[in-house]
Amino acid sequence: ENHQKVKAGQLLFTIDDKSYLIALNKAQASLNNTLQDIKTAEANVNAAKAALAETQAKQINTQKNTDRILSLVKQKVASTSDGDQATSDLEVVNAQVRSAKSDLKAAEETRGKTGDDNAALQVAKADLDQAQLNLQYTKIYAPTTGYIANFSLRIGDQLSAYQTQFAIVDNQHWWVDANFKETALKSIQPGQPVDIVLDMYPHFQYQGVVDSISAGSGSSFSLLPAENASGNWVKVTQRFPVKILLRSDPKAPLRLGASATVTV
Repeated sequence: ENHQKVKAGQLLFTIDDKSYLIALNKAQASLNNTLQDIKTAEANVNAAKAALAETQAKQINTQKNTDRILSLVKQKVASTSDGDQATSDLEVVNAQVRSAKSDLKAAEETRGKTGDDNAALQVAKADLDQAQLNLQYTKIYAPTTGYIANFSLRIGDQLSAYQTQFAIVDNQHWWVDANFKETALKSIQPGQPVDIVLDMYPHFQYQGVVDSISAGSGSSFSLLPAENASGNWVKVTQRFPVKILLRSDPKAPLRLGASATVTV
C-alpha cells in the first residue's frame, strides 16, 4: 500500500511465474539432452579409437607378412603374383588406417572439448542459469528499509520490462543537497560540521557533516544548460550542490524533498 513501511528483504509483489517455470523446465531438459549427446559422442570417440587400434594392429601384421613374401620373391621362392597381392593387401590396410584416423578426428570434433570446456554444455548451462534468473525476477523484494511512495500497482496489472512501479524512500540514510553560491565554496570543505534546520521542524536543529561538493553547477546538468556566448551576456552567480550527511538521529519523521536552512 502507499506510504506503507517495509523492511529490507520483504517480499513486495510477485509476477505470474507460469511461463518462467515452463522456460526453466525446458532449459533443464535441454541440458539433460546435451549431457546425453555428449555421452553418446564420447562413446563414438571411444569406438573410433578402438577401431583405429584394431586397424593399426592389422597393419602391423600385414606389413610383416608383406615383408616376408617380398623377401621370398627376391629369393625366387615365391611368385611375383604373391608379392603383388601382398603389396596390394598392405595398401588396403594402410588406407583403412587413414580412414580410421579420419573417423576418430570427426568423432572428436563432433564431441567437442571434454568436461566443462564443452561449448554445447556451456550454452545449455547458460540457458539454464538465465531461466533461473528470470524466475527469480518474478519475486520483487525490498532492497532497503523505508516507505512505499507513488504506489498504484494492483493485482492483474500488466507490467513492462524496466518500467518503474513505485518508489521506496530509504529511512536509514538521509542527506541534504544544499545549493551554495560559488562565492562561498572557498570556505567549504568535506568534513566540516553543519547545522541544519528543516522548515517542517523549525524548532529543532539537526547536526550534519559536509560529505562532498559537486564538480559542476546545478545549471550545468539541466536539460538545456545556459549558453552565454552572445555579446549581451550578463554574469549570474552560479550555485553548486553540496551533499551534507545527517549525523544526528532524526527526532521526527523526515520527508523526501523537504526544504532546509543549512549553515556550515
